[in-house]
Amino acid sequence: MTTKSPYILGVDIGTGSAKTIAVTTAGQIPASRRQTYPTLEPVPGFSEQDPEQVLAAIIKTIRETVAEMGYAPAAISLSSAMHSLLAVDADGEPLTPVMTWADNRAEDYAAALRNTPEGKDIHRATGTPIHPMSPLCKIQWIREQQPEIFEQAACFVGIKDLFLFRCFHEFITDYSLASCSGLFDIRALDWYGPALKLAGITDDRLPIPVETTRLLIGMDPAMAQAMGVPDGTLIMAGSSDGCLAQLGSGAVEPGHAALTIGTSGAIRVMCPKPADDPGGRIFSYVLTPEHYVCGGAMNNGGVALQWFSKAFLPWSDYNDFLKTAFTAPAGSDGLLCLPYMLGERAPVWDSRASGAFVGMRQHHGSPHFQRALVEGICFNLLSIGEALESVTGDIREVTVSGGFTASPLWIQLMADIFRKPMLLHQDEDASALGAAMLAWHALEQVDAWQFNSAAAARVFEPNSEHAPVYERNYRAFSMLYERLKDVTDILREK
Repeated sequence: MTTKSPYILGVDIGTGSAKTIAVTTAGQIPASRRQTYPTLEPVPGFSEQDPEQVLAAIIKTIRETVAEMGYAPAAISLSSAMHSLLAVDADGEPLTPVMTWADNRAEDYAAALRNTPEGKDIHRATGTPIHPMSPLCKIQWIREQQPEIFEQAACFVGIKDLFLFRCFHEFITDYSLASCSGLFDIRALDWYGPALKLAGITDDRLPIPVETTRLLIGMDPAMAQAMGVPDGTLIMAGSSDGCLAQLGSGAVEPGHAALTIGTSGAIRVMCPKPADDPGGRIFSYVLTPEHYVCGGAMNNGGVALQWFSKAFLPWSDYNDFLKTAFTAPAGSDGLLCLPYMLGERAPVWDSRASGAFVGMRQHHGSPHFQRALVEGICFNLLSIGEALESVTGDIREVTVSGGFTASPLWIQLMADIFRKPMLLHQDEDASALGAAMLAWHALEQVDAWQFNSAAAARVFEPNSEHAPVYERNYRAFSMLYERLKDVTDILREK
C-alpha cells in the first residue's frame, strides 16, 4: 500500500462500542479506532443508551482514524446494531434514550401479538419475528406507557438514522435497518401499512427508506469539521451489522453460513429471496434488493458467561473461564444448560424464557457448570442452524467471527457439535469491513460479492470422537424449553 492509497471508513455502531476502520480496495486495514459506551438498565427489562454518548463515540473514532491516516477518505460507510429505537422531535432532538435490541419492556405487547393471525402476517411480510426487540413493539409500548412522548415525537428512528440526520438534516434509514423494524415490507421495500396501523403511526413519522448503497453528499459543515473530513465527503447509508458481517465474512454463496458470538450470537446465510418459515423461527433482512440475509439471533452469547462469572466467579476473566470450562469432559458428565438467562430470541422468540441447569449431581463442580453453559450456547446455535437449513437448504461450511474466536477450543467445540467445518479468518471487524466493501462496490471499485480477504482461513474440521455424547445431550437440549415452559411460567406468577 502506498502512502496515499485511497481508503473508505467502515463505521460499525455496535451495542457496546463504535468501531471505525480504514479499508483499502485490497481489504487491508491500516488504521482503526474503538470507543466504548455504557448500556444502562434503570429498571429490570430496560436496556438503554444515551444517544449523545453514542454519537460522540462515532465522531471520535472517525476523527482519530482519519488523523492516523493523515488524509481524507474516499467515503464513509455505516453499519449499525439492529432494532434500536428512540423518539425525536422535528429538530432531531432525542425525547427518549436509545432502546437497544436487548430491551424487553414491550414483552407483553409481543406476547399478545406473536401467535395471532395478524402477528404471523406481519412476520411474513416484514421478515422480523414478533418480539419485544422490534421497533414495532417498542412503539406500541411508548404509545401506551408514555403517551405525551408519543404525541410529541415527530419521528421514530434508530441510532444510525439520528447520526445521518445530524449530517444531512433529513430523516432517512436504509432498507436493511428498516427491515429489522417489523414495520417494513421486505418485498415491496416500503413501510408496511398493517404494521403501522398496529403501532398507531403513519409513514410520515418514520424515516424515508433508501437503498443501502445510497451515497449521500452535502454534509453539515460543523459535523464534517468534528469528524475531521471535508464537507464534500460521501457518506453511504449502509446497512445493519448482521447483514454486513455476512458480507465481510465472505459467506455469500449458498451453503456457506456465518456464525458470530459476541455479547449475543447469530447464524445466518445469504439468500436471493426471503425465507418463509412456517414455524416462525427465522428472520429475513434486506441487504440489497437482490440479497437477503436469513437466520436467527440469540440473546445469550458471551453475556451468559459474563453473568456466570459475575455471580459465581468474580475473580475470573473471560480466558480463565474458558480455560477452566474445557478441563471438564465433553458433555459435562451429563450436566445440561438451557442458557436463556436473558429470555431468548431464535428459535423460540420468547422474552419470558428462563435458563436452567439440568442433571445436577454431587460429582459436578464448577468446571462442569462452565462447560455446560458453553455447550448450551453451541446447542442453541445448532437448533437455529437446523431451522435455517429446513427453509434455505443444507449448510456445508461456517465462517466464524466475534469474541469467541479468541478460543480455539470453543471453535473446535462448535465444529464438533455442528459436525461441519468452521472457518476462521482472524477478522474481528466483519461488520465494519462489510460496510467498507459495500461502499467500494457502490463506487464501482470492487465487486463485493466476489471479494475474498487476503487472509487465508484457518479451518477447524469436526472431530467425531465425542459425537455420541453431543448427539445425546443435544437430543435432551431440544426437549428442555417446551418441557420446562409450564414450570417457569408458574415461577413468574406474582
